[in-house]
Amino acid sequence: MGKVIKIVIGLFVVAVITLIVVLSTLDLNQYKTELTDAVEQATGRELQIGSDLQLGLSLIPTLVVEDVTFSNAGWGSKPEMVILNRFEIEVALLPLLSGNIQVNRLILLEPDILLETNKKGLANWIFASKETEKDTSKTSKSEASLPAIIINKMFIKNANIHYKNGVSGQETKLSIETIELKSMGESEPLSLMMKAAYNEIPVEIKGTIGNIKKLIKNDNYPLDLKIRVSDANIGLKGSVAQPMQGKGLDLDLAFNTDSLSKLSKLAGSDLPPLGPVSLTGKVTESKGTYSITALKLLLGKTDLSGDVTVNISGKRPAITANLNSSMINLVDFAGEDKAKAKGRKDSLFSSKPLPLSGLKSINANVTINAKKIKTSSLVLEKTKIVATLKDGNLLLKPLSTLVSGGSLNGSINLNAGGKIASLITNLTLKGLEPSQFENLNNKISGIKTDVSINVKGNGNSVSQIMAGLNGKLLIKSGGGAIKGSAISIANTSILTMLNPLAKSDTETQLECLAIKFDIKGGIATTDKGIAAVTREMSVIGSGTIDLRTEKINIRIKPHAREGLGLNAGQLAGMLKLEGTLTAPSPTIDARSTLVSVGAAVATGGLSFLAKGLLDSATADANPCISALGQKSMTTSKKEEMPSATTKIVDTVEETGSAVADKIKGLFR
Repeated sequence: MGKVIKIVIGLFVVAVITLIVVLSTLDLNQYKTELTDAVEQATGRELQIGSDLQLGLSLIPTLVVEDVTFSNAGWGSKPEMVILNRFEIEVALLPLLSGNIQVNRLILLEPDILLETNKKGLANWIFASKETEKDTSKTSKSEASLPAIIINKMFIKNANIHYKNGVSGQETKLSIETIELKSMGESEPLSLMMKAAYNEIPVEIKGTIGNIKKLIKNDNYPLDLKIRVSDANIGLKGSVAQPMQGKGLDLDLAFNTDSLSKLSKLAGSDLPPLGPVSLTGKVTESKGTYSITALKLLLGKTDLSGDVTVNISGKRPAITANLNSSMINLVDFAGEDKAKAKGRKDSLFSSKPLPLSGLKSINANVTINAKKIKTSSLVLEKTKIVATLKDGNLLLKPLSTLVSGGSLNGSINLNAGGKIASLITNLTLKGLEPSQFENLNNKISGIKTDVSINVKGNGNSVSQIMAGLNGKLLIKSGGGAIKGSAISIANTSILTMLNPLAKSDTETQLECLAIKFDIKGGIATTDKGIAAVTREMSVIGSGTIDLRTEKINIRIKPHAREGLGLNAGQLAGMLKLEGTLTAPSPTIDARSTLVSVGAAVATGGLSFLAKGLLDSATADANPCISALGQKSMTTSKKEEMPSATTKIVDTVEETGSAVADKIKGLFR
């Protein structure tokens, strides 16, 4: 038996030596034409080999080819799809007998590869036979049938891959320093190690991918990769049903980075230094619909969880999302500079065009439930927003939240479907407690407030919308107290009107506050629609706010309440509130005060007495109710006045008025 084995081994050695001698004397160039013709027949593309085919001498034949080009699709932006400096392939001989190609080692040096799609989305890496190359409508359905290929080891060095998206016009460049692929067997996955630069951003990839056989067959293709790009770590594990088209994704995604700012170069814009950032979820794709389920996102102090679906098969992308959060911290997204910005703006309403074009680019249906939303000045709790966007029409309904002890409900509709956008806002805020605001919590107590806003306008910027605004604004507050230390939050003149004894009192008791504005054509008007009542005084105001120019013209008049025991010197005169919304200027109306004093001098002080009697007799007992357009049950009784008193008041008033007219003439 030993002799038999030795004889077999000897015959095998002789056969191998004979094969090497035969191959070494074989002129492979005589098959160059057959090789290029076969490639063209199979792919519909032209393969050119500029150098002679060389066969390296070894126990396993190695083919060396230099100066290789592979033509692009007929519609391509360049004639060549692939330009290759040097190509080495070591092929096992026995599998060739069964029509299979087993590559033991493949080396590509300095390949230059162009991947692109045309305006219809057809890719140049989808090959067709020569007969169907001329009919591009068949290329996507008539892919070439290639022999089974097994690659045990691949090495690529100094490769450049340029990708052009013909649909979007976007271009991407990938410069590969090295790629190493290894496989332990025909059915085993390929281990992958890659160092590259994506648009000059360093990229490292490690892991396993499916074998070439599965890729060529466009079969269910496995992935298990760890990717590091721009200081971020990405994990992908799962499969792709059709890897040649990138369809049928079923991948577990994991992403994390220390700070969002480290992705600025990758994003192409400056991102805030917000972190840490982590994202996990399951990514799937089916018939043009991409979904992320079991989504968990942590972005600084903000967290989101839920499901997101994007359908790109329609006229415009459609997004559907159901998201939940325990905290959305908007302060982080505002950025440090904006959050700490100081100084006063010249205009409250921006004239900068709103980004309305973005509303027309997608459709969306998004539901957000957040336990807490934090802004620089407010904390919103138990917030629910359902946002529907279709054909440029954005509707926030329902919109509900709890803010500072109150509940906000309503809807906002911004329709940007036409040339001019329209805005309809209906919001109701009930039970707001201003004392819960951080800058007011030690300055006031009580004063629960209800607010109603019902307005609509048109325009492509905030200033345009406000300039043509129509609707109503109502504010109603109940009883409470303004503490003495709170004098800094209000102008001294206003506080004096509410409480002439404010300098000595530790606090001012507010019984009610009411504000009502009717808005038409950008002019907010109130006729005795501003009212406030304290124990000592009541004040009533009228005037306008021009939302087109942001100018204020309000007159506020004080009335002493009966039994107060104040003298004329303790009563503030008529208050003028002028200026702009960003820089209001409250002052005492010197002219009206001087006229009143002149009349008092001419009548020996009787006009002050008569005026006090008249104010007490005719003053609205419930100015807050009247300001809101409601009728007071006690008004009719207050309007009654004894006839004798009326005559005295009328006589004194006539005298005072005559003198006042003379004084007014001095100002004309």
